[in-house]
Amino acid sequence: MAFAVVAMICGRAAYAQDEGGDGWQIPASAAKEPNPLTIDDKVLARGADIYKSKCQKCHGRTGVGDGPDADAKHKPGNLTDPARASRNPDGVMFYKVFNGRSKPKMPAQKAELSKEDIWAVVAYAKTLRH
Repeated sequence: MAFAVVAMICGRAAYAQDEGGDGWQIPASAAKEPNPLTIDDKVLARGADIYKSKCQKCHGRTGVGDGPDADAKHKPGNLTDPARASRNPDGVMFYKVFNGRSKPKMPAQKAELSKEDIWAVVAYAKTLRH
């Protein structure tokens, strides 16, 4: 928070927020940031394992937001919805997982997972889209 305040005082925003001020901390350049990993079966398997251990409890086994720990009042994002793809390119998805947000709750994974692991789970989550 202090970093964002200092950046604002200096006349530069450290992060761009999604429209609506929904609490995501996403750099303005994120939408153009490609996944740096070469996506292959090994990366997707790693992403699937991470998804099962970190994401499935809220987003559900198939990604529709019906996991056992999902907040009934604020259902997690439906990762299978292809209409969400244009609003959530790779870099945006990365920063959503990396930074999380407090309301509705999405746990930040930057202290739990390496950047490579987050990129792997982003690649896997994209396979859930219909």
